[in-house]
Amino acid sequence: MVKMEIISKESIKPSSPTPDNLRTFGLCLFDQFFPPFFSIPLIFYYSHESTSHVEQADISSLLKRSLSDALSLYYPFAGRMKDASSVHCDDQGVDFLEARVDTRLSEAVELPKVELLNHEEGGGVLLAIQLNYFECGGIAIGMSICHTVADGCALSMFVKAWAAMARGDANMVAPSFATSSLFPPKDSFGLQTSLEGPKHWGETRRFCFSSSKIAALRAEVGASTMVQPTRVQLVTAVIWKWAMARKGRDRCLPSFVWYPVNVRGRIDPPLSENTFGNAIWREKMSGNGEMDLVELVSKTREAVGKIDSEYLEQLQGENVNEKLLRDTKKVM
Repeated sequence: MVKMEIISKESIKPSSPTPDNLRTFGLCLFDQFFPPFFSIPLIFYYSHESTSHVEQADISSLLKRSLSDALSLYYPFAGRMKDASSVHCDDQGVDFLEARVDTRLSEAVELPKVELLNHEEGGGVLLAIQLNYFECGGIAIGMSICHTVADGCALSMFVKAWAAMARGDANMVAPSFATSSLFPPKDSFGLQTSLEGPKHWGETRRFCFSSSKIAALRAEVGASTMVQPTRVQLVTAVIWKWAMARKGRDRCLPSFVWYPVNVRGRIDPPLSENTFGNAIWREKMSGNGEMDLVELVSKTREAVGKIDSEYLEQLQGENVNEKLLRDTKKVM
């Protein structure tokens, strides 16, 4: 069994204090659909060959220093949840852990469970980083963010900014914090603000799809529909079909999946691609085990198509469709 030992832990704060007028970060309607105990994990693996020219101590120092600089731009990550509609940006910092793992990197990437390399300490932190050192000299950088504060696109933006800071590249676009004004939060939701969630609400698993297999499946589905599905649509359909085909499940039973859609480019006028926070909405898809892959891919395409500018306009300001929100809340 692979063992991991935490060898250090510290809190990294923004290199520049957050101004008083930015100390309260307002959440938006989309943020409220993700309880604070929901997190987004991400792990980057680096072989010994790609890091051998730098001492491990220097890697750690560089990551901490550049992380501090990046947090000055992405200051909500260094704060704490204040209530159901805001974050107190008090610069308490993010967790930065270092760990030794008693295996080789090549073996670690085969682990189906990734929690070992992405330790979540809790305690109200909105972002946690874990730098893992392997026996072979390779490293892995694991991170986890509170989903209430940001979605996967925002996490990607942050990682790019952090990497740019580490390279010494000052030419980067600052994040835009516009979602709360366009999609104000709803006080009537009454969503919890505690980061203490159910002991077991879900698991993270890693599934590997080779580029050649994805290309072959895209060509197969595209030949039937005359439209090439995206990789996300295809992989979603494959996992959905596999889940419905599991042993002991009646293939005729209905199955429901909520498909997330990035709305940054779908609202009129479009939001900046650097928009921070959650800018995703989910559309419900229904199917059953009798459907083939082509039909399930079509379901994902239909779900994306429904989220257009007219649909999103219903979610803005006083035009929010309360019934739609209540129905969505029931499945969370």
